[in-house]
Formats: sequence, C-alpha cells, structure tokens
Amino acid sequence: MEEDKPFFFPFPSIREGQREFMEDVKQAVEGGNILAAHAPTGIGKTVAVLVPALQYAIQNDKTVFFLTSKRSQHKIAIDTLRLIKERAKLNFVVVDIISKQSMCPRAKAGSIYREFYSLFSEFCRSEQKNRRCRYFVNRDEEAQQRIRDKIMHVEELYEWCSFRGVCPYKAALEVGESADVLVCDYNYLFSSDIAETVLEKIGKGLEDVIVIVDEAHNLPDRIRNNLSSELRMSTITEAAHGLRRTNREIYDNLMELETIFAKLAMAARKNKKEEMNVDRDFLVDGMEKVLRRKIVAMSYDDFVNSLRNIAERSGTSETDENTKYKDEALQRNVLNIADFLDEWRTNEKCLRIFSVSQHNENPSLHFKLLDPSIVSEPAFAGAHSTIMMSGTLCPAEMYAEILGASSDRIKGKEIVLREYKSPFPEENRLIVVTRGLTTKYTKRGEEMYSKIAGKIAEVAEYVQGGMAVFFPSYALQRDIAVYLPEEVRRKAIVERREMRKEEKNRLYELLREDSGGILLAVQGGSFSEGMDFESNMLKAIIVVGLPLSPPTLEVKTIEGYYAGKYGAEKGKLYGYYYPAITKVLQAAGRGIRSEHDRCIIVLMDYRFAKYPYKNCLPSDYNVKLTDRAEEFAKSFFKYRNAKL
Repeated sequence: MEEDKPFFFPFPSIREGQREFMEDVKQAVEGGNILAAHAPTGIGKTVAVLVPALQYAIQNDKTVFFLTSKRSQHKIAIDTLRLIKERAKLNFVVVDIISKQSMCPRAKAGSIYREFYSLFSEFCRSEQKNRRCRYFVNRDEEAQQRIRDKIMHVEELYEWCSFRGVCPYKAALEVGESADVLVCDYNYLFSSDIAETVLEKIGKGLEDVIVIVDEAHNLPDRIRNNLSSELRMSTITEAAHGLRRTNREIYDNLMELETIFAKLAMAARKNKKEEMNVDRDFLVDGMEKVLRRKIVAMSYDDFVNSLRNIAERSGTSETDENTKYKDEALQRNVLNIADFLDEWRTNEKCLRIFSVSQHNENPSLHFKLLDPSIVSEPAFAGAHSTIMMSGTLCPAEMYAEILGASSDRIKGKEIVLREYKSPFPEENRLIVVTRGLTTKYTKRGEEMYSKIAGKIAEVAEYVQGGMAVFFPSYALQRDIAVYLPEEVRRKAIVERREMRKEEKNRLYELLREDSGGILLAVQGGSFSEGMDFESNMLKAIIVVGLPLSPPTLEVKTIEGYYAGKYGAEKGKLYGYYYPAITKVLQAAGRGIRSEHDRCIIVLMDYRFAKYPYKNCLPSDYNVKLTDRAEEFAKSFFKYRNAKL
C-alpha cells in the first residue's frame, strides 16, 4: 500500500524481497555498518539500495558513492535517481563521472593518452600549469548550475560542458562538493591516489561517504588487476631498437634488462618449466647493479624517470603519418616498460611469475596483487557505511572475508551477511543437471563432445524461443560445435574471441530479431555477464561444463595464499571453485530478468549435482538430476502453452 512505502520510493508497489533488502540497507546506513548482500535479479537492487541511502545522506549531510565497474550500470543508477527525484519532488544533486581521460574534450588527448594514465596526467598537469587548456581555464556558472539542477548521464554532462567550453571533469568535481550522490567507477574509492584526490576536491572525508558497491562480485579481481602488469621481452627489444640511434645510454640499459629476461628464460629451460616464481628483488637489485656500474651511473628510479621523459618527448613534433606512427609505437613500448618497472617495486604481497613457451617465444614477466583486502579494508573501515550487492554475491561470507570486511579486522562496525531469495515465481524457472556429461579434463574427447552436442540439439528441439549455450572456453565451444547437427548450426549465432564490441552488439541484435536463434558464447564473456537480455529473449540457457581455471602457477599461488590465511578447505573454495561458480551463475541468470519471464536452465555437467560444486550453488537453486533434459524442456514449454 502507498502508506507502507518509503517517501522516496518511485514505483507503485514494493516487490517481495525488496522490502527486506531496503530495511537491511536502512539499518546498515543508520548504524554505520557493512552489509554484503546476495540479491538475485528481480529484487530491484538499484532502487532498493538508493532510496534508504539517499534519504539518510540528505538528512545527515553525507554523500553516496554509487560505485560500479560498467558504463551500463551508470545508466541504470542515473535513470533510477531521476525517478526518485520526480517522485520525491526534492532538489538533490547527482553527478555522474567517469575517468579523467575519458571526459577530456581535447583532441590532443588521443588514444595513447587515454591508454596510459601517467602520460595523460602529466599532459593535463602541464596544460593546466601553463594555462594552455582553455577548457580548464574557463569557468561557467551556468554550466555548473545545469549539472546541479538536472540529473545528467555522463555523456550529456560531457556534451554540455564541451559545448560551453569548460572542462567536464573539473565541472563535475566542483559540483561534486554539493552532490548528494556520485555515480562513479570503482577506482574512485579503490585506487588510493584517485580516491585521495577526489575526496580532497569535493571537500569530503571518507567518514562522510556512504559506499554502495554494485556488482560487488567483480571487486576482488578489479582490485587485483589494478595492481598488476605484464612485460614481454619483445616490448623491450622493440623499444631498444627504436632508441639505438637517438639515445645510446638508454638503449644499453634496455639491453641489460633484456639480458635479465634471457637469464630467466635459460633458468626456466634448465628446470623444464614454462612458469616459475620470481623474487621482487631479483629484478630490482639486478637492474640496480648493472645501472650503478655504467659510465653514466643511475639508479633504478633514475632509469624509470628517464624512460618517462623519453615517452613524453616522443610524438610531439609535427611529422608525416609514417613517422608519427613509429613515434607512437615507441612511446607505447617505452611507457609499458616504465609503468611495469615502477609498479614492480611495490612491497605488497604479489604473485610474480616468469612465463616462457615451449619454443622460448616472447617470454614475459608479470605480477598481480594477491590480497585485494589491502586496498578495500581501509576504505570499508573508514567509510561511514558500506553496502556490497550483487545477484551473484554467493557466498556473501567469502566476499566479505577476501575484501577485509570481517569483524576481526574492522572494529566498531557490524558485518551483516544476507542472501535473499528470488522474488519471481518458482514455476517460471526450471533448473536441471544432466547425468553422464562433463567437460572434466580427463573425460574430454570426441565421444564426450558428440554426446554434449547431441544433448544440446535434443533440448533445442523443444525450446520455443531464443536459446543460449555458454561454454567454459572458446576452445571447447569450437570442439563441441563441430558435432552439432545441421538444424542447430543453421540457427547458431556464434561469439568469437576476436570480436570487437560493435560486432558483439550486432550479434545481440541478430538474436533479438530471430526468436529461434541459438547463441553460442562463453562463460565469463560479454554475453554471459555484460549484456541484459530483455523481454524474455532467452527461453532456455544451457551452461556446458565448469569454467575451472587451468592449474597454472597463478591459480596455485592464489589458492595457496588463501589456504594459508583461511585453511585448506576455504583456500580451495575461494581460490578455485567459487570463481568458476560465479561465472556459471552469471550465465544462468541471463534468462529471467522480470517476473513475467520463464526460462529452463540446463547445467550440462554431472559435477553440478556433486560435492563441492552443488554446495557452492545458491540455496534457491533446486536442481533436478536427469539424463533426459529434453523431456523436462518438452514439459516446461508444454506447461507454458497450457497457461497461455
């Protein structure tokens, strides 16, 4: 009923499960606590979290940071806030903001400046200091007032400010001082340099911020990837070649770096390994040693700074297109080396791995942060309150632990873990697990691939509408697809590894236009996580196999790290099983996006019905084990027709 709804709530009624979620958010915000919520599609997470958070923020002079990793989620948040504003008739301020590079209207800030933050940052700083950027110098009160008055998508804000001749990023942050909500990327809180700068510019302390982490299952990997990098030997070779005639000193130093790579490759060959761990100091001390004994001695830091200076000078002169292309290629290679060497020095716990192929082709060195809580825990501890939410934040306990949101690490805040049930009718979703089929490595081969393809075809025969088949990898997609019968292949719409975003969007449109199309895609890809299949486009989803990571040194290192921290069982679950199950749940969730949608989900691997995989599934996954999945499909769609 109307009187039972919060004043800000913009819809006629509150869904089942939504009220419970809103109440939990309200209590977490009012108590200054942390809520980790597994909230399935259909609960209406965005409006349910924003209504109580915004109401508290307005009444208590706080700012909501709505953090998301995808531009599409920005749009959903902004559209929801517009509805709330229309309903509440309140003049609250919202700013939608993305990266500084992406909001720069300067043509000079081309692709390479958008690719390398350090290069763009130096370019921007220099242009501001010397007052060469008219967008930065200009100040337009009318532009800022429009941002305050109208809740704008970042694209609208960018176009408006560019038209008015002012810097969109600067204007957004200046309005941010009085904003009630900032819709922004994870980096605005979980990258320390950016977070400190942004908070300083909007005049807020972390204690003034209510944090909402959308699609929070992505946060651990996003933090890890932010502090990760890879350097290939070919990059060093190409950079050295480009500097051989113009800077002999740096050329010689790059050749010394190449020699270190060659020594690592030799050690790997000697031990008959394609991967091996590398100590941080092996590279740092090794380079320091050779740099110090040069005629013109320099430190590791001096070498990194010299590379940056070269990169900043490259490509600045007016040259023909061919020379410009070569300069940009050199600039990119030199910056890759400088960024890698700079970041390699971190003292945080990282996996550091040297990789070389069997044929010794283009060896590489890479590192990645092991523990994302190093970044997230201080943010959660310092913020007024935090809401982590996702349709696949399952189990919530795992995400809370690995992100440092646990009571033994954050004192004075209650950590609340919740798993909500789907509000949609149970009869609209049928989940079956197939007997006798698997992508387990020891069972792979022509016979198994043929059986899987045959079962896909048998299910497809009874599906009345669009269907998606998600494979663990592109390789398995290819190997199984060749056994699909002609009637299925004729309907197939195939995602390929090399496809660009525009090509994938065209595939999406093809599927939407063809009600009987069959999408062949991969788990963990754009179609299984990034795209929203509206209007019940998919009537059936088949998840083929488990996307378990190969037992690489990286996977083993992460698993071992968690085992040392949480025990052997959790180490295996957190480092190996749950990341795969999250991809499965994301793929399986593409079918039902509203209370009117119906979808059969076929988990095509017997392991889904066995420990530990079955225990990793959400509590409302009532799976049925069968070797006749097609019969379940037949009766599922027969029941649908009967209801129609």
